[in-house]
Amino acid sequence: MTETILQSWRAMIVLLFMLLLTACGNNPAEPKPADIRYGESTCTECGMIISQPKYASSFAYAESEGHYKSLAFDDIGDMVVYMRKHPELTPVGIWVHDYDSEEWIDAQGATYVKSDAIRSPMGFGVAAFADPSAAERFAAEVGGAALDWDHLRIELAMAEHHH
Repeated sequence: MTETILQSWRAMIVLLFMLLLTACGNNPAEPKPADIRYGESTCTECGMIISQPKYASSFAYAESEGHYKSLAFDDIGDMVVYMRKHPELTPVGIWVHDYDSEEWIDAQGATYVKSDAIRSPMGFGVAAFADPSAAERFAAEVGGAALDWDHLRIELAMAEHHH
C-alpha cells in the first residue's frame, strides 16, 4: 500500500518538475515546429511572408543543451536548400504540412510529390502527404513523381545545379 502511494507521489513530483522546466524560458524543451503566423511570419531562407500552410515547413535544431530553435520556411524546397547551406545545424526535428489536411507531419516519414504543375511559393513544386496512396493519386493527377524524403532531397539538389 505505502509503496504505491510513494510511487504516485514520485510520479507527481516528476510531472511537476517537468512542467516547471517547460514553463521557464521561451525556447521549447521539446523540439517542435515553428509557430507560424500566416500572413506575418517570414521564411528563414528567402524572407518572404509565409501565407500558405500546405507548403510551409520547419525544422528545429539544438541551440544549446535542451534549448531548441525552430526555423520556418514558406516552401519545402527553401527548407531543403537552407539545410544544405547550413550543415552545421543538425536538425532534431523536421516537419512539413500534409497537403490535404494542412496538419504538421514528420518530414522524414512523409511522401512527396514533385511536379511543375504544383504552384508552391518559391516554385520548387513540392507537396507533402502523410498518406503514401494520397501522394500516388496526386502524383498521377499532376504528372509528378512520388518520392520519399531522401529522394526528394536528391531531386532538389540536382534541380539546383540546372538553374
